[in-house]
Amino acid sequence: MTVYAVRWALVLSLTALAGCEERTPEQAKEKLGKLQVPLSDDSLIAKTKDPKSEDIAKMLVQAGANPNARQPNGMTALMSAAFNGQYDVAKTLIERGADVSATAKGYNALCLAVERENKDMVKLLLAHGADPQARPEGALSALERAQQRKLNDLVDILQRKN
Repeated sequence: MTVYAVRWALVLSLTALAGCEERTPEQAKEKLGKLQVPLSDDSLIAKTKDPKSEDIAKMLVQAGANPNARQPNGMTALMSAAFNGQYDVAKTLIERGADVSATAKGYNALCLAVERENKDMVKLLLAHGADPQARPEGALSALERAQQRKLNDLVDILQRKN
């Protein structure tokens, strides 16, 4: 094997082990069936709350779960993924049409990413149209939250978006 072939095989192996592989909707549905995970909004919400279930949450989205699914309290799957640091799930949700501006209880996904001090999540949400100055239901904006908590790195990232 050439060095290139060995490297490519290693990348593919690590991707599969990390659960980052892209699946067709049919492949995702088949895998979920084998795992006995129902394709439902409730399943998606539950898996975005469990950091150990990130791959299953991503599969649910790939299989066609509603990217704008909401918990009874109004929090969306994207908000849950942002709060729990599930970057790949958040990215997949956004790619499948999740509303980055959705709000609940004075928060949006960007505010939650700021609360968790997750720079990568903040950058992802900003890249997909999240507004750092939006005030969910009259609460503090993501930028104001970062300023209030003196999270200077995040303040810089959020201000550059404007």
